[in-house]
Amino acid sequence: MRAWVAANAVVFGLLCLVTIGGGALRVEPAANPSKYQSVDERAYARLARNLARRGTYDAPEMADPVRWPPGAPFVFAAAHKIRPVITEGERWDVPSAYPLQWAFSTATIPAVFVLAFLLAGPVAGLLAAGAIAFYPPLIGVTGDLLTEPLGALVLTCALIAVVLALRRPSRWSAAFAGLALGITVLVRVDLVAVPFLILALFAFVEWRRAGRGVALRGAAWMLGGILLLTLPWSVYASSVAGKPVPVSSGGASNLFVGTFTPGDGSMFGLKRELADEVRARDPALADEPFWRLPQQKVIDTVAARRPELDRESALRAAAFENIGDHVLGDPVGFTAMSARKVWRLWGDYTVGTYRNHRIWITAYHLLLVALGFAGLLAGLWRRRVDFAAVGIVVGWVTLANIALVSEARHNLPVMPVLVAGGVAGLWLLVAPRVAARRREPAERPEPVAA
Repeated sequence: MRAWVAANAVVFGLLCLVTIGGGALRVEPAANPSKYQSVDERAYARLARNLARRGTYDAPEMADPVRWPPGAPFVFAAAHKIRPVITEGERWDVPSAYPLQWAFSTATIPAVFVLAFLLAGPVAGLLAAGAIAFYPPLIGVTGDLLTEPLGALVLTCALIAVVLALRRPSRWSAAFAGLALGITVLVRVDLVAVPFLILALFAFVEWRRAGRGVALRGAAWMLGGILLLTLPWSVYASSVAGKPVPVSSGGASNLFVGTFTPGDGSMFGLKRELADEVRARDPALADEPFWRLPQQKVIDTVAARRPELDRESALRAAAFENIGDHVLGDPVGFTAMSARKVWRLWGDYTVGTYRNHRIWITAYHLLLVALGFAGLLAGLWRRRVDFAAVGIVVGWVTLANIALVSEARHNLPVMPVLVAGGVAGLWLLVAPRVAARRREPAERPEPVAA
């Protein structure tokens, strides 16, 4: 072990420099958080501060607190409990959480190194870590009270655990991977299907390697790890909502917007299409342009079409109606919209604190995405099951954004694993050529004249 560490001392030294550099860039946004607060940020702040104050997962202003997954609010609540800071005016915030946002984002850099290192070695690890360390959206998001920094870290760590479980399967490695996947879902509910898809991959690989019995026992340990944290939360959330809730009670409104082809699957388009109906229902909005109509009012208008149902059931019924009218009724239009939604997901970066798009950041983002997908396909072409785990995450996020609302922010927690898998896959392609050139003599002997 000591010999291996000594042989890779330069690699670890460079990793430290990259991590320090990336961490230094994240200090400024964490120290000066964005003054703008989204609906999600205000919700996380309310939940966290009420958790810290009263120990309950709710807020007086919230009709449906379990709409938001618990991972980030619990972490933010712990920060507020340790160092409570009262904000001025009507701003809901947790100032003590921003150092944690910095820590999560910075820790993702060495985590990406480890994942790419496991996939393709130290050079791939360094390249992937460097790409993520200086990726502006992951730097800027440390100034937002969102789940992305923590989500990126726990997802990367979960895939590290999955790769290790696939490489050296045992009851403990399977259980630990399941636990890491369960934690990931509690932070990022949009990844809710990923643990079970990876569970199926693990069971399939073990079945082929050691037979049905070993595969079922290993899968049971992984499933136990997944359910250890998610099941208690699901029981609690279901009791609060009064109906079965896997992780979050939200989703019906997202599905409705995402499948509404006339609105192009976006909230902006939905506001445009339903503006007259919203204004008729609320005359106070009669003079508002469509893009300024409150999102909540638009969704409430959709739910009001079915007064006999509760809000979530009405939105779910509206979403299923969309599937019949637009997904099945207009497959060409839905396919075209899906292509645009995939581009909205991967073809742009989340603006974050920059607020204005910058060409060089767009170019950097597109380069990482292109290399990520190319390298991931290269790894899958080699039939590597560890690359298949990364592919499951990327594929699920893409499919979910086709069905639900798609936006660039949704790619942020996944960018570290996409970059790690992509760099590793490309390095596996070029590494043999690099090694072959190193073996060539420095100088070729001159041919001897006859």
